[in-house]
Amino acid sequence: MGSGGRGFGMEVSPQVEEYLWEIAEEMAERFGISRAEAVARIGYEWGDTAFEPENDLIFHELPEYWAHVLGCERTAASCWGAAEPGPHCQLRAAPPATARPRPLP
Repeated sequence: MGSGGRGFGMEVSPQVEEYLWEIAEEMAERFGISRAEAVARIGYEWGDTAFEPENDLIFHELPEYWAHVLGCERTAASCWGAAEPGPHCQLRAAPPATARPRPLP
Protein backbone atom coordinates (compact mmCIF):
# COMPACT_ATOMS: atom_id res chain seq x y z
CA MET A 1 0.00 0.00 0.00
CA GLY A 2 1.20 3.55 0.34
CA SER A 3 3.09 5.42 3.01
CA GLY A 4 1.15 7.86 5.18
CA GLY A 5 -1.41 8.45 2.43
CA ARG A 6 1.08 10.31 0.27
CA GLY A 7 -0.13 8.45 -2.80
CA PHE A 8 -3.42 10.20 -2.20
CA GLY A 9 -1.78 13.61 -1.79
CA MET A 10 -2.51 13.87 1.92
CA GLU A 11 -1.20 12.69 5.25
CA VAL A 12 -3.53 10.20 6.93
CA SER A 13 -3.35 7.52 9.58
CA PRO A 14 -2.60 3.93 8.55
CA GLN A 15 -6.27 2.99 9.18
CA VAL A 16 -7.56 5.76 6.91
CA GLU A 17 -4.96 4.97 4.26
CA GLU A 18 -5.99 1.31 4.19
CA TYR A 19 -9.62 2.34 3.82
CA LEU A 20 -8.78 4.77 1.00
CA TRP A 21 -7.01 1.93 -0.83
CA GLU A 22 -10.14 -0.22 -0.44
CA ILE A 23 -12.20 2.60 -1.97
CA ALA A 24 -9.68 2.98 -4.81
CA GLU A 25 -9.81 -0.76 -5.53
CA GLU A 26 -13.60 -0.65 -5.63
CA MET A 27 -13.58 2.36 -7.96
CA ALA A 28 -11.13 0.66 -10.31
CA GLU A 29 -13.21 -2.51 -10.44
CA ARG A 30 -16.59 -0.77 -10.66
CA PHE A 31 -15.71 1.84 -13.28
CA GLY A 32 -12.96 0.08 -15.22
CA ILE A 33 -10.38 2.74 -14.41
CA SER A 34 -6.80 2.23 -13.27
CA ARG A 35 -5.90 2.22 -9.59
CA ALA A 36 -3.77 5.30 -10.27
CA GLU A 37 -6.77 7.15 -11.64
CA ALA A 38 -8.90 6.07 -8.70
CA VAL A 39 -6.22 7.31 -6.30
CA ALA A 40 -6.04 10.62 -8.16
CA ARG A 41 -9.83 11.01 -8.00
CA ILE A 42 -9.84 10.36 -4.25
CA GLY A 43 -6.96 12.76 -3.66
CA TYR A 44 -8.61 15.42 -5.80
CA GLU A 45 -11.92 15.17 -3.94
CA TRP A 46 -10.64 14.64 -0.41
CA GLY A 47 -7.10 16.07 -0.49
CA ASP A 48 -7.95 18.87 1.95
CA THR A 49 -9.92 16.65 4.32
CA ALA A 50 -8.68 16.04 7.84
CA PHE A 51 -9.67 12.48 8.69
CA GLU A 52 -9.95 11.14 12.23
CA PRO A 53 -7.62 8.15 12.64
CA GLU A 54 -10.09 5.54 13.85
CA ASN A 55 -13.60 6.96 14.11
CA ASP A 56 -13.98 9.14 11.04
CA LEU A 57 -17.34 9.36 9.31
CA ILE A 58 -15.95 7.61 6.23
CA PHE A 59 -15.88 4.41 8.28
CA HIS A 60 -19.66 4.63 8.71
CA GLU A 61 -20.15 3.66 5.05
CA LEU A 62 -18.70 0.80 3.02
CA PRO A 63 -16.03 1.34 0.34
CA GLU A 64 -18.69 0.49 -2.27
CA TYR A 65 -20.73 3.49 -1.15
CA TRP A 66 -17.78 5.88 -1.35
CA ALA A 67 -16.74 4.48 -4.74
CA HIS A 68 -20.21 5.32 -6.00
CA VAL A 69 -20.21 8.77 -4.39
CA LEU A 70 -16.77 9.64 -5.75
CA GLY A 71 -17.28 8.05 -9.15
CA CYS A 72 -20.80 8.92 -10.29
CA GLU A 73 -21.97 12.25 -11.60
CA ARG A 74 -24.11 13.96 -9.01
CA THR A 75 -27.55 13.97 -10.56
CA ALA A 76 -30.97 12.89 -9.36
CA ALA A 77 -30.95 10.14 -11.98
CA SER A 78 -27.73 8.63 -10.61
CA CYS A 79 -29.53 7.39 -7.49
CA TRP A 80 -27.40 9.71 -5.38
CA GLY A 81 -26.67 8.06 -2.08
CA ALA A 82 -27.31 4.50 -3.28
CA ALA A 83 -24.47 2.04 -2.75
CA GLU A 84 -25.00 0.55 -6.19
CA PRO A 85 -24.93 2.73 -9.29
CA GLY A 86 -28.22 2.89 -11.10
CA PRO A 87 -28.58 2.59 -14.86
CA HIS A 88 -28.13 6.36 -15.14
CA CYS A 89 -24.85 6.49 -13.24
CA GLN A 90 -22.19 8.05 -15.43
CA LEU A 91 -18.54 8.23 -14.46
CA ARG A 92 -17.59 11.73 -13.42
CA ALA A 93 -14.96 13.54 -15.43
CA ALA A 94 -11.41 12.82 -14.35
CA PRO A 95 -9.55 15.48 -12.38
CA PRO A 96 -7.85 18.07 -14.59
CA ALA A 97 -4.32 17.23 -15.74
CA THR A 98 -3.01 20.02 -13.52
CA ALA A 99 -4.62 18.53 -10.40
CA ARG A 100 -2.51 17.11 -7.62
CA PRO A 101 -2.01 14.26 -7.21
CA ARG A 102 -1.98 13.37 -10.88
CA PRO A 103 -2.74 9.86 -12.14
CA LEU A 104 0.34 7.80 -12.84
CA PRO A 105 0.98 7.06 -16.54
